[in-house]
Amino acid sequence: MNQVYSKHSYNIYKVSDGYIVHNTVKDFQKGHTHLNSFKSAKYLIDLAVHRSVPYHLDRYRLISLSRITDDEEYRAKILELVGNKKNKLNYVNSIRKCG
Repeated sequence: MNQVYSKHSYNIYKVSDGYIVHNTVKDFQKGHTHLNSFKSAKYLIDLAVHRSVPYHLDRYRLISLSRITDDEEYRAKILELVGNKKNKLNYVNSIRKCG
């Protein structure tokens, strides 16, 4: 693994199929996540550093964020958001022909 970025206790490593974000405070197995984009990896680090709750992120990135944070209260908020997204019903507008 080749480290390409570092901020606070977070490192980004370039790997063959994308990037790994690791929180060096946590054990590697429990404190890392895989992402396809360097930009996305940096964004998750910024969210974790500032403890921002990103309501617009998809479930995969929310779970990734919960894996890299070492703040348990922040992690609980993120996982609650993941649970809410899982239970959300998708609305599909079907087109019906009248006549």
